[in-house]
Amino acid sequence: MAKKEQSRKNLKISAAAQKLAAELGIDPDSLQGSGVQGRILLVDIKKCRAVASVTSTSDTAYGQKVSLPDVATRNKSIKIRQLLAKKMEQAWLTIPHFYVTISVDMTDVVGLHHDLGVTINDFILAATSRALSEHPWVNASWDGEQGVECEDINIAIATATDRGLFYPVLSRCNSLGLLELSEQAHTLIEKAMVEGALVERDISGATFTITNMGMFGVESLGAIITPPQAAVLSVGSIKGEVVVDGQGEPAVAPVMRLTLSADHRVLDGADAAEFLDTIKCYLEAPVMLIDC
Repeated sequence: MAKKEQSRKNLKISAAAQKLAAELGIDPDSLQGSGVQGRILLVDIKKCRAVASVTSTSDTAYGQKVSLPDVATRNKSIKIRQLLAKKMEQAWLTIPHFYVTISVDMTDVVGLHHDLGVTINDFILAATSRALSEHPWVNASWDGEQGVECEDINIAIATATDRGLFYPVLSRCNSLGLLELSEQAHTLIEKAMVEGALVERDISGATFTITNMGMFGVESLGAIITPPQAAVLSVGSIKGEVVVDGQGEPAVAPVMRLTLSADHRVLDGADAAEFLDTIKCYLEAPVMLIDC
């Protein structure tokens, strides 16, 4: 009993997550939090609920658990669907999309993220932020006549909730380090899960978007650009693949695919390829992102 009470005393958990866990009868002590330093977030409780509510689950490479969505996720808000449908229809009809995909060896990120108490997605955020700083023409918008570079780097994170898809925005990412990005991203994602928690400033001013479908086992995808942004980065799952190591020998490594959907009025193929290559360099040498 004493050990149990001590465990609860040291447990790091957000207030919203603690409330939902109590409502669902989930023991937070049994969970591994995805927040900074293992803090349990609302999204961790929701994932636990989803796993418990389905009869079919499958393990992907490197210990990632994928589960089918529960019934609640099928009852999306009709209003949100209508707004998203109108915006995506406009984007698809007016933006000349093209797509570039690159493969990334995630060995070092997979090895580092637990030690630092951050997620793989946090490393992707940090690498993207750094790459946008070095390729400012990708952090641009279409003003109706030409592409205009944006002064700040404000990254929207596509977040699926029971009510639909939301895009909370991390503002001024160019001034944030890895741990700061991690903390703010998890705070925004947690707010997105709670109806009415996101306010106008949380969803405004995005200059670039990241959408991650890796948790659903999707290997790669080409997302639709959110106007007036010039591009969106799509993240696939991490899977073991045969690669050639430094000695020229075959080896199995955790590989992830990134796809950039770009507006051809603003960017060309070389712009997209160079931008993705910079992200790849950071993710394959992630120590460069620590304390940046």
